[in-house]
Amino acid sequence: MFDEKGDIISQQVFEQKAKTGNYTWIFKESKDSISARLLLKEEYETITANDREKITEALQEITGKPISENQTIIINFYQKENPTPNQKPCIDHYTSDRVYKNFIHRNKQYFQAFVTTKDFIYGKDFVHEDKHDIIRKLLFKYTSDCGNYIVIKPDGKFYRYTGEYRQDKIPAKLKENW
Repeated sequence: MFDEKGDIISQQVFEQKAKTGNYTWIFKESKDSISARLLLKEEYETITANDREKITEALQEITGKPISENQTIIINFYQKENPTPNQKPCIDHYTSDRVYKNFIHRNKQYFQAFVTTKDFIYGKDFVHEDKHDIIRKLLFKYTSDCGNYIVIKPDGKFYRYTGEYRQDKIPAKLKENW
């Protein structure tokens, strides 16, 4: 078992941290073992100007839309999941939220993109595949099956949420001073 930094921890420590509510986790199972890694649900950090530029270029390439250096970037990021039988995949819920999409459309200071991992073609023209794996490598090395998002301000400060989230809370997060 691993903590959020990739350090080995005991099952007891893993369980104690998981119970705090500050973490989500991912499991990998093989025929011989099961490994688990904690992921912080919420993170505040800063990226370099160079990484912001790489992200901007990648997003412009996959969406075909320009991004101003003054815009705040929002990426809703999804990986292919194995949904529960008779249940729609999580991405269906997030991409069909008209209130959220209308908010973004009305506020031009934000650039928003629904992005999927490389080789996950969702099938809607406003959902874009991370064809060169740049977004995942720079921002979403570890992700939850059911949605993740990041807000990147023009100065490089960012807020990342890993795991299932309430999309209606994103507009308030955009207005916070962090």
